[in-house]
Formats: sequence, structure tokens, C-alpha cells
Amino acid sequence: MRKLLTTILLMSTLWLQAQHTITVKHTYYTLQYDTLLKSPLISWYIQTTAHATSKNKINRKTVADFHQDPLINPIYQVATNEAYLDNGRFDKGHLSPYSAFYFDLTAAKESMYYTNTAPQYSFFNEHPYERLEQHILKDLAVKFDSIYVYTGCVYGAYKMKDVPIPIFYWKVIKYGGRVEGWLCPNEVTSNSDYTRYSDSVTGIKNVILRYYPNLKLPF
Repeated sequence: MRKLLTTILLMSTLWLQAQHTITVKHTYYTLQYDTLLKSPLISWYIQTTAHATSKNKINRKTVADFHQDPLINPIYQVATNEAYLDNGRFDKGHLSPYSAFYFDLTAAKESMYYTNTAPQYSFFNEHPYERLEQHILKDLAVKFDSIYVYTGCVYGAYKMKDVPIPIFYWKVIKYGGRVEGWLCPNEVTSNSDYTRYSDSVTGIKNVILRYYPNLKLPF
């Protein structure tokens, strides 16, 4: 019981803290970043058909590894390679994925900022979440131009060193008069089916605003 109460109190503190956000505009995506949590809350971009079908694909091996965001003061950035090496359970999970930005060198490099990432359980990142990203990029973007893609994190009480660990990743897309959403627990799983995370946009907004009541959502 004491452990449960401690967890609730820690989470309550994080909810109250996660209100001081700044908006940063990169070349191809916009970031809403929490300077108290020192972590990204929302990253969004427009997925065009031209970008999705571009034959110009920058090899990730030729792009620098994850690095700090030059548009955000270093004192608000805590994610490092060393932090992730400390706990092999987590990948550096993109909010706006590299696969949506390797049509251009600048776009590819900017997608590799730590401010565009958060800890993501490895199998979850590499299987169901990857399939969701590819569904947007490969299935939808070839048919629908200008898909608005919004991705964000909801954080809990735990950290990996100083890096907050999300309890949820969420994604909302708007295209062709349609709106779709997914609310994904950041958890250990062996299930690759991303469709089980499908949720209403209203439901997703309710979860986000329960944790961050003062956050201005861009969708």
C-alpha cells in the first residue's frame, strides 16, 4: 500500500510539473517540449505523398547518431547514449520517425535529435509501433496527400537515469476528411498487432489532458 501511495504521489507531482512547454519549429516538423520534464510531449509534421514515395533515401548509417537539439537550451536536455546504455530494455523511440524524413539530409538529421525521442520498450518499438508508422507511410501516404501526423507521450513516475519513461505513446492522424487515433501503452509485449491500440480522438485527448490539463493540443 505504501508503495502504491508513493507512486500515486510521484505521478501527481509529474502531472503538475508537466505544464511548462515551448514550441520549436524544425524544418519539417514542430515540437512541443516540456522544459521541466526535459522531454518531448508532442511532435507533428505533414506526411506528403512526394516525401513518402521519394527515391532519395538517406542511409541512416551516413547520418550522425542521436544528438542534442541546437534549438533548445542544453540545460533542458537530459537524454544521452549513456542513459540508454544503462538500461537495455529501452530503445530510443522516435516521435516523428526517421523513415518519414530520410528523403532529405536536413530532415533526416533533425529527426535524430534526442528531443524527438523518448524511452520505448524494444519489442514494442520495433514491431507494433513500427508497423503503425509504416501503415501511415506505406499504406496511406501513397493514396492520400498531406496527412497531418501528431505523436506524443504521456509520462509516469519512473525514469531511466534522468530520462522520464512514457507510460503511453499516442498518435493522431488527419487526412481526406478522416481522423484516426491510437493510444499505445509503453509496455513489454510480444504482440505485433498495432490495430489493437486504435482509440477515438476524444478518448486520446481525455487521457492527455488528464495528465497535462494546461497543454494546448495542436489537433
